[in-house]
Amino acid sequence: MKTKNLNHFIYSISNLRNAIKDNALFHNYISQETKKFQTSLNPSIAHFLKHKAIKMNDLNSIRTYLIIDKSDLEIMGYFCLKIVNIKLEKDVSGKTKRKISSDAKKNGEFQALLITKLGRSDKHKKHIPGEIVMDYALSIASEIYDRTALRHICVDWYDNKNLKEFYCNNCGFKIYQEKITKKGKLISAFYKLK
Repeated sequence: MKTKNLNHFIYSISNLRNAIKDNALFHNYISQETKKFQTSLNPSIAHFLKHKAIKMNDLNSIRTYLIIDKSDLEIMGYFCLKIVNIKLEKDVSGKTKRKISSDAKKNGEFQALLITKLGRSDKHKKHIPGEIVMDYALSIASEIYDRTALRHICVDWYDNKNLKEFYCNNCGFKIYQEKITKKGKLISAFYKLK
């Protein structure tokens, strides 16, 4: 996937706070910009950014990366990353486990970088395709892989043909398990860095 030359910055919440240097100014900026951030197809994406992203960052639970338009400093999109240990369901085949890793085959689990959230503001959807947001997430994941050897990136979604098309066909993820939950069928897929 190639990143298009777009007019924007990428900052983690921590790096943005350090760049602004004034905590009150930082919180004012985040408050004002997240009010403008709308995701009509999945309001929980905007809700997380408005109400949970800073708290989760400060708890060192998740890292949120903001894509900020250089011209007006609006938040165009964002994604969140978290290191997790994934336990495979019993019905995952040996062949699938081998494709993931020898640890997955041997132990029935593997470590991965989970993309917990990924979204674009409705206002900026025409300017920044979802694949570009994913490309940035994979770029950060590649830096982490170079430093730590953590090579798997995972995503989860509830059964939705558009999300399957996006993650699997457009971004190269491979489904490794599906399970029924109270919210519906949860599909999990991985991407293996080379």
